[in-house]
Amino acid sequence: MDPIKSGSKIFKKIAEEFEGKNILGKDNINKFFSILMKETKGLVIVDFLDTTNWDKIESFEFDENGNLTLVWYDYRSIVESEIEAEMRKMVSPGSFYGLTINPNSIKPIITKDTALFLINGYSKTTNQIKKLMKNDSSEFKVFDNSFFAKRVIRKIENDWQDYEFHCTPIFSIAIIPKDLRMSTWVSKYILYKYNVEVALRRITSVISSLEKIDPEDFDRICEKVNTARRVLESVLKIECCYKELEVKGNYSEVLLGQLLNLVKSVNDEDMKPILGKMAELLNEFSHDSGKEVDVNKAKIVCGIVLLYIKIFQLSIKE
Repeated sequence: MDPIKSGSKIFKKIAEEFEGKNILGKDNINKFFSILMKETKGLVIVDFLDTTNWDKIESFEFDENGNLTLVWYDYRSIVESEIEAEMRKMVSPGSFYGLTINPNSIKPIITKDTALFLINGYSKTTNQIKKLMKNDSSEFKVFDNSFFAKRVIRKIENDWQDYEFHCTPIFSIAIIPKDLRMSTWVSKYILYKYNVEVALRRITSVISSLEKIDPEDFDRICEKVNTARRVLESVLKIECCYKELEVKGNYSEVLLGQLLNLVKSVNDEDMKPILGKMAELLNEFSHDSGKEVDVNKAKIVCGIVLLYIKIFQLSIKE
């Protein structure tokens, strides 16, 4: 099949080959990209959370640390005349353009006539990225392009290489068939919506567990509320990305207090007391406060977290 005219059919076939399930683990992710490249010859659209995009994937590879690199353009092996090289460098001064991610999962989204794939990874700090990518480079720089990705520029021999390193567990990449002709704004909407849906499933599971829990199992009650706290932190990080708030620090190092202060600065006045109450109640279950561990209070704070996530979900627009 023609990957440009019949990309949707190809994507749906691939999604069904994986039974529509999350694609997990290096071997399965490698299998997915091998099939995708074979069936499409890399003629796909790659959209990102910030509405930037690619028009193809030239190749892919895994390194020994399990990091996946997708290549957009690689001019290093192309034979160019001096004039051709000069003209190309006016548009693309680098020798290599790609992205790297330590992949967690690929989520197939299947509809009646097509499918698309959303990708998330594991978090990496700036220092971890430097350790992974600085070797053999004579010049090296990491830029804070966004909260979910760092831009890495390095020079190896005479080649300038330009990478986007996706360094959070946020679903930040969508691979889409070319014939779908979908706006990058729609891709952004789908990515944000799916990230929030994941959080909603997690907090709903916590609330369901609290309904069945022994009211005297105080440690387990606290564990469940701490899970709700982690879910809220993840949603606040997504909200910071969506509202383009500057988050200082690596994903794994930014905690609830800092995130709440950031979102308070852009939320309505009516929302600020809710944010403050959430923090107060969550802290009771996270620390040795000496206060009574009340399962009903645990249900209340988890319900407030659920409500906040749903309010944020409604604010996400195409």
